[in-house]
Amino acid sequence: MGWESSDYNHEGWVAAVAPDGRLSASSNGTGMFVHGTTGDYEPAGEFYPDQEIVPHDLIMSWRGACTCGWQGELWQRVPTVADADVATRKEYAPIGEIADVSGEVEEAVREEWLVHIAPSEAIRGVEAAAKEHRQAGHRLDKTVAAAKAAGASWTDIGRAARISRQAAHERWADK
Repeated sequence: MGWESSDYNHEGWVAAVAPDGRLSASSNGTGMFVHGTTGDYEPAGEFYPDQEIVPHDLIMSWRGACTCGWQGELWQRVPTVADADVATRKEYAPIGEIADVSGEVEEAVREEWLVHIAPSEAIRGVEAAAKEHRQAGHRLDKTVAAAKAAGASWTDIGRAARISRQAAHERWADK
């Protein structure tokens, strides 16, 4: 389960990091699925021939990941609850259990991912505003043409558009 950007170009998640640095995208009760086969781990099965399952006990860190290739800062797995500290990116996950992070760490990673996608999210706002601007320009052109056809002067049109008579004439006389 991950997070998706509004433009659907980014999907982020908390990825477990295998000992060899490969990132997981999913898991089962046995371990974390990682892309690529080294022969060091159990094959993921016939449906995932290009993946291996790294046992949960071998996962010693996590990081944010995104489908675009971005990777967040590393979170270290620590052996006791007392060693866990969100501020220093240390997370406790008991050995012998599934190597998942807490909700607090997942939210911290999500916040980091949101910073990563902020530029593309902001661009979506620019795209929407530019589209509205073009549409408003087309509406204005049609309205000016209708006003001119109805007998309005360039002075009146300029005043309504808050520009000079000459600017109104130059902008719309040929349309």
